[in-house]
Formats: sequence, structure tokens, C-alpha cells
Amino acid sequence: MSPNGEITRIVIADDHPVVMLGIRALLRGLSNLDVVAEANSGGELLSLLANEPCDLLITDFSMPFEDGTGDGLPLLRRLRRDHPKLPIIVLTMMQNPALTRGMLAAGVTGLVGKMAMTKELLLAIGAVLNGRTYICEAMREHVSDWTIPHAVEGSDPAVLSQREAEVVRLYAQGLTVTQIAEQLHRSVKTVSQQKNDAMRKLGVTSNTQLFEYARAYGLL
Repeated sequence: MSPNGEITRIVIADDHPVVMLGIRALLRGLSNLDVVAEANSGGELLSLLANEPCDLLITDFSMPFEDGTGDGLPLLRRLRRDHPKLPIIVLTMMQNPALTRGMLAAGVTGLVGKMAMTKELLLAIGAVLNGRTYICEAMREHVSDWTIPHAVEGSDPAVLSQREAEVVRLYAQGLTVTQIAEQLHRSVKTVSQQKNDAMRKLGVTSNTQLFEYARAYGLL
């Protein structure tokens, strides 16, 4: 799969042993792909990449991190900052349009749902090693009307207003719309509208997806 026929050195990272086993099984027998190292946490992955040269990273989106804040988008941004040319394929169970866009904005070059891993991971590897971005079939609708921006540290591709982000943060912390209205000295109708506007901008349709977004962007 390497465009020049050389061995492609791959690092894989996931905190679920079954997923790691599945990745190794998919890559086994391919003579031009070599898994050179594995990590099961964000901190371990960063340390590993600092000392292990590789040509491709395949990583989970959400893994344990020592201080509880370094997984997800912050980890991806740090990986892109420290290794600007490293192709990164993310495996994830999340079906969240806002996070799909956030991962691409952070510089990820491949996105594959874990449920589609056996069908699409090798396709993603071939695409990214040839300089293309790969988005698995289940996630393509998340970005059908969206242009991938240049990755910017801390950027939010949806660009919520300050008031909308404030409402999302408090709602994700467990406050009701009424409690948020009281705390922010706004009407319940206004807060409800700002929450709905935020969800519309993000393309999310459930409170669970809204919480995922808040967590991934450090709003909690």
C-alpha cells in the first residue's frame, strides 16, 4: 500500500484489547505493512511517538489520559502539532457530526467507524498513504455540505456564539434550561432557543451528542 513499495511502519493505539486484536488481524499477512508499536492510552501514545519513527498512526478517538483531559480532540491537536506530517486514521464509535468535523479540522486524514473497520480500514490506509483524506461511508453525510478548514489550535468548526457555548457548557454540566436561565439572568425561552440554535449549528440531534461535543471541546 505504500506508494513507493517500501514497508509502512504503523503505530496503533486503543484501550480495548479486542479492537487492537482486530486491527492486528486485518494487517496480518500484508508484507508491506508493519505494526512497530502499540499504545493503550493518550499519554503512552505521545511518549511512544516521541521515540518511535512511524509512517502512519491508527488511533482510537477517546482513550484514558493521566489527567483526564488529554484525550479526544486535545490529543489529536497535540499529535498534529508535534507530528505535522504524520497521517492519522481515527477509529471511533461516535456518530456525531460536530465531532466528525472537529476531528477533520484537527488534521485527521482518515475516519473509520469501528463497526465498519473490517470493511473500510484497509481502504482508509490505502487512501491516506497516497495523500488523500478518507471518511467512512457512515460519516460522509456529516460533512456533505462542509469544507474542511485548516486546522487551528482550539478552533471550533461550528463557531458557536459565546452565549450559545455558555448554554451548552452549563447544560452539559447537568443544569436544566430553567436553572441556566436563572444563573445567566435570561428568560427560559431565550436559553431554550440558544440551546436549539447550538444543536442546529452543530448538526447534533440528541442531548447525548451535545454532551459529547461539550466534553470533546473542553467546555466541561
